[in-house]
Amino acid sequence: MSTLRPFDKLPALKEAVLLLVGTDEHLQELLVEAMLREPKAFELKIHLAKSLPLPPEGDHQRPRIDLVVFLVNLQSQLSFSTVKSSLAHLDSTFFLGKVCFLVVGGGRVKHCMVEMSAVKAMADAHLSILLLTELESELGCTSTAQQLLQMLRVCAGLVPGVSALYLGSVLKRPSPSLPE
Repeated sequence: MSTLRPFDKLPALKEAVLLLVGTDEHLQELLVEAMLREPKAFELKIHLAKSLPLPPEGDHQRPRIDLVVFLVNLQSQLSFSTVKSSLAHLDSTFFLGKVCFLVVGGGRVKHCMVEMSAVKAMADAHLSILLLTELESELGCTSTAQQLLQMLRVCAGLVPGVSALYLGSVLKRPSPSLPE
C-alpha cells in the first residue's frame, strides 16, 4: 500500500486511464455510464475506489493512471473526510494537473453537511481543478462526462502540444465567489 505515482509505468498507445475515488457508488456508476456512452478515439479504462490507498497489485498489473477524480458529495461528511484522508496517498507530482475534485450535491443547499468553502480550500491547497455539477440530471451527467473525457485526453498525452500542467492552469481561473 504505497503512494500512487503518475509516472511509475509507461503509457499505453491510444489508452487513457481514470481513477474515480468516492464513497457514493451510485454517483460513480452514473458518471461511468455517461463516460462510456460518449464517443472517443481512444480506449477508456476506469477504475473505481472508495478511498486510497489502493490494495496491492497482486497478480494483475495495474495500468498507469492518467487522471484521478475525487468525487465529493456535499451532503455527506464521510465523503469529504474520505477524500481528504486519501490525498496523503498520492505522490505530489499528481497535483501537476492530474487531479480533479468533482463536487456534487450543492443544488440542495439546506441538506449540505460540508461547506463548499472547505472543498474549495482543499482544491486550492493542492492546486487542483474544482468542478461543480449535479450528476442526478441527464444534462449535468453528460456535460460532466464530456469535460472529464477532454481532461483525460490531455492528461494521457493524447493531445499533441498540451500538457496536464497547462490544462490545470487554463481551467483553474479565478471564479466569482462560490455559494456556501
